[in-house]
Amino acid sequence: MPEDNKLKNEEIIMEPRCMPASAPDDYEHRMQAAVTNRGHLIPCCWLDQPEVLRGATMKKLLEVSKISEHNTIEDILLHPRWRKFAKNLAERNISKILPTCIDHCRKRRGRFKIKKETYLEYDETKEKETNS
Repeated sequence: MPEDNKLKNEEIIMEPRCMPASAPDDYEHRMQAAVTNRGHLIPCCWLDQPEVLRGATMKKLLEVSKISEHNTIEDILLHPRWRKFAKNLAERNISKILPTCIDHCRKRRGRFKIKKETYLEYDETKEKETNS
């Protein structure tokens, strides 16, 4: 997805799920921060896509997000670049928000987009029974 935002003039209601929950019952919709396979903290797993990580905004965030270069995760979260990222989300500065964030944290008729994962297990015993 290109990094330039074509949604600048559209009214968009954001509900960033990487931000602290505003109400106790809102915690079920919170996303956890994620770690890339290169050891960088990122706001959520939705951003762990090659085309997103190569974008200018994420490159700047990644420069200050290598976990092994900090004493605590809080050091990363309190860095000015992370604070700017959070501020842009909170203030709905659409032209500065990643398109992926808009896509996944945009309020749509009261429902969130949910990431679903399916795991399939291979059972050799059933295959043997079928082939016998």
